[in-house]
Amino acid sequence: CIEPQVAEMFPSLGGDEDGGGGLPVTLDDEVAPLPEYVYRNNRAKDATAQCTLVALSYKDFGYKMLPSWIGPFQKELCGSADSRRKDRVEVIKLSIQEGTVLRLLKSVIKTGFKKEIPDHDHERTLLYFGNDQKFKDSLRVHNTLTGYVFLLDGIGRVRWAGSGKATDHELRTLIEAAKELTPVSSSADSDGAGGDFGRRGKGSRGSSSAQRQHRRRQ
Repeated sequence: CIEPQVAEMFPSLGGDEDGGGGLPVTLDDEVAPLPEYVYRNNRAKDATAQCTLVALSYKDFGYKMLPSWIGPFQKELCGSADSRRKDRVEVIKLSIQEGTVLRLLKSVIKTGFKKEIPDHDHERTLLYFGNDQKFKDSLRVHNTLTGYVFLLDGIGRVRWAGSGKATDHELRTLIEAAKELTPVSSSADSDGAGGDFGRRGKGSRGSSSAQRQHRRRQ
């Protein structure tokens, strides 16, 4: 993981930064300001209460890379394989549609996403129509043909990042990082480690190797 002392907050997207593109919205039409939407359930604002994998894409080519990250991540952490963490780990997809033409086709694009994505994932799928260069610069996501993943801790700091199609090694380090960000105490083993965010462990540690790796792949 990227050390908490040097980790940066996931940047805001839209609003006044993009010349009128508005804010991201879910497929349920809920306004989802970033990064606040990521830790909306973390009432105690505890950095170790939860972690979130934000899967970002600009174009269909990059969007199709995201399942190589999301599938194994969810299987390991959001399913029955690790019942102690499944309520503390979330995946959010963020699809950014740039350009005036796509903005005019907003309703058509949203309808397409709704048909493809199951209803229970609509609140975790965000669409944004606009151009936010500051957001791109902050995350170094200038290559819009690829897909990106960012692992955020419970207060919205980027603690791990990757891009392209996931390799086995990257998946292992991503999953290890997520487990490190959501420590499980011995008492949690006995009571089931429920999903009440804000009652979780102590701080996490890590290195900046993931950040350097993401930068090399740009």
